[in-house]
Amino acid sequence: MNKPLTFLSFLILLALPGIAQKKFPVLDKLVIPKQNMQLQADIQVFNEVRDTTSRKAMLEYFQLKPNERKAVVRTGDIISRIDSPVVKPGQINPDRSEVFMLPELYYARVEGTNEQISYRILFIDAGPLRYNFETALFEGSIRFLPVEVTDSGKIKPVKKTLSVPEEIIVSFDPESIPISISEVNWPPREVSIKASDPIDSLEVRILTMSNPAGYLKNLRIEPAILISSVRKTIQGMGIQTLPLHVTLKGVSKFSPLHVGIETSLGTIDSANLMLTGGKPGKVILRSESLGTIEVKVVNAGYRSNSIIIEAVFPWLFLLLAILGGFIGGLGKNLLGRKKLTIRSMTLGSIFGLIAAFAYWGLGIVLIGFSIETRGLNEAMVFGLGLIAGYFGLIVVKSPAT
Repeated sequence: MNKPLTFLSFLILLALPGIAQKKFPVLDKLVIPKQNMQLQADIQVFNEVRDTTSRKAMLEYFQLKPNERKAVVRTGDIISRIDSPVVKPGQINPDRSEVFMLPELYYARVEGTNEQISYRILFIDAGPLRYNFETALFEGSIRFLPVEVTDSGKIKPVKKTLSVPEEIIVSFDPESIPISISEVNWPPREVSIKASDPIDSLEVRILTMSNPAGYLKNLRIEPAILISSVRKTIQGMGIQTLPLHVTLKGVSKFSPLHVGIETSLGTIDSANLMLTGGKPGKVILRSESLGTIEVKVVNAGYRSNSIIIEAVFPWLFLLLAILGGFIGGLGKNLLGRKKLTIRSMTLGSIFGLIAAFAYWGLGIVLIGFSIETRGLNEAMVFGLGLIAGYFGLIVVKSPAT
């Protein structure tokens, strides 16, 4: 039983470098700099009872004593990039992983042995944070890969388990994510990053035991165009209009940006929109017929979403217009002490319906005075029907007359 397991483990170890290169091809040619290993420095040492002491030693020859569990020394103040980006002028490659290194050197023992190793923690920025239109969050990930420092500096993804895990914290407003590092060389530890409304970049701090204030790293943001509406339905047949807002998310200032608006049903007051000065733009959608309306933004340079709005039959609009006209005509007859007839009641209802359709469908006012707003709500439809039923409709004259 032991032989098959041993053979399987051997195959996994053989395949591991290939897996590493496939997921992170940049690691294949990466060299971990030793950075002044010949210098003396103050090294923080942690013993078995978790007490911390400091002693000065040359980094290359430092050795843990029998009662010491691990040690760490700061070799700088900033997270430094150690891969060599090859990007041609004018080339945009937002999906490229970038490899950085925390400015700390760690000493620890391999679990179950007296073997001492020194290692560094790589910080892999896997790409810009992208806007998730469903969750309304910018999402992405970063990875931490502790790698053993060797004479050659080459990464050999042979996993080793530490006798004492190393603890770090990834902090960004308002989150603090603790990470326990118990293995070196492979696999990396992935941390999901989600932020509601970062602008231009997201500030992240990596807190360690030797630097509780943390090391600063700004994560890239990929802007996205968002089209939104506060409503999911609209009264169909051209009765209602609906404002739609278009926003460029994730960036504070930008050059004038031209976007196009497309709709599967209905009409847009302006199918071309210019976003300027970081301010959202607005377009007006008018319904057409009945059914599902899909509205989307067209711009080749940015990711964008589409929204679905249902155009429903305007039952309430018709009912309120007819009811308003009916009550308005009834009031007129009662005030004039005229005899109530089916004809007069029907005429008032028809006047209310005609006035409502003329105003919200064509923008024509048939009640003898102007109305300042063309918004649509129940009170306005009912009120316009009341006025038309009570006062009647004005006579629309032809241009020849």
